[in-house]
Amino acid sequence: MQRALMSATNLPVMVWKLGLTSPPAREAFGASEPAVGRLAASAILNTGTEARQVWPETFAEAEIVFELGADLPPSGAPYTRETVLPAIKAIHGGIELAAPRYDTSDLPLGLFVADNAMGHALVLGKRLSHAWEDRFADMAVDILVDGQVQEHGSTTRVMGNPLDALVWLANWLCENGEGGLRREQLVTSGSCTGATPVAAGNIITAAFGGIDAARVTLVS
Repeated sequence: MQRALMSATNLPVMVWKLGLTSPPAREAFGASEPAVGRLAASAILNTGTEARQVWPETFAEAEIVFELGADLPPSGAPYTRETVLPAIKAIHGGIELAAPRYDTSDLPLGLFVADNAMGHALVLGKRLSHAWEDRFADMAVDILVDGQVQEHGSTTRVMGNPLDALVWLANWLCENGEGGLRREQLVTSGSCTGATPVAAGNIITAAFGGIDAARVTLVS
């Protein structure tokens, strides 16, 4: 369903979204592995901007975002941490805005995946580094709504290390006929904070290591 809908837009995938990257999230959906979604360039928002709430339920998640500077095409061997590192152009903080197109977010796994893993938009925040640094493997992450911390999180919630989420996705795309990752694409590696309900009028901020890296205001 995802492939068919994206193909119908005639737009390239510019953001690969990873979901269910923590054990509790997978258990909630009965999943054995993460889920993948895809977004076009039109779904990428600058930090500090406004975003319309277009669906009844909207959630915000603070995420480490990888920017790719080189392709990671299918190869003769699975990708590893070491082989994906040269392709990383930058590390950003970000906010994923997730929203179900159904009346409820209480979906079975099949509908969750068909619904683009609830991927709606990415707020691309400040560049935290030009390359992967070990500090990103265990970094405190907070999500704030109207200046109040709603959730204290950590990058360790993302498969134990967000870099492993990138490796998993690179291999999953190669194994599933998607052609691998490509230069200039972004990868939202998974929620560091869980899904925080938000609504029109809220100002949402994501802080990484105590630094406010991404911000968005929801409007009706």
